[in-house]
Amino acid sequence: MKRIIFFLVSSVLFFACNESRQIGDKLNIVTTTTMITDLVNHIGGDKVNVQGLMGSGVDPHLYKASEGDVHKLSQADIVFYGGLHLEGKLVDVFEKMASRNIKTIAVSDAVDQKTLIGSENFASNYDPHIWFDVDYWAQISQYIADKLSEAKPEHADLFRENAKRYQAELMALRKEYLTLTA
Repeated sequence: MKRIIFFLVSSVLFFACNESRQIGDKLNIVTTTTMITDLVNHIGGDKVNVQGLMGSGVDPHLYKASEGDVHKLSQADIVFYGGLHLEGKLVDVFEKMASRNIKTIAVSDAVDQKTLIGSENFASNYDPHIWFDVDYWAQISQYIADKLSEAKPEHADLFRENAKRYQAELMALRKEYLTLTA
């Protein structure tokens, strides 16, 4: 009898600890910077719950995760971050999240490193401020749509359509800028 009770309690605890972090039909996503938060919100639409760690004016290079941040990250289905050492002080935290089966995705992985701004003095280190380049940001928007589609294939069409709409807005802004500066 004790074995049956132990088995039942163990089963309940096992399934309670392994239940999905998803909120209803939404993916629970944590992002680092406001630029990434905005991008994921545009692409994910009403199928994602996005929490950004850093507010406006926060320097991601110097940012250290608080206890509350670590809790948010531990509840995420996916963590999107800049990469390229933008969030240098969070690398250890991201590694811990990955070891806990929380998908951590560097948006910079969408960009060919050969095209990034580098320096002879800092081999393999690149300028992490990739949101300033419209082409990079368009690539990254597609990358995020693909990653969201992998996590929620039933909403893949919505994610891809949102990415296309976002990319069209980026190209329109670029065209407007070029017209103003010509």
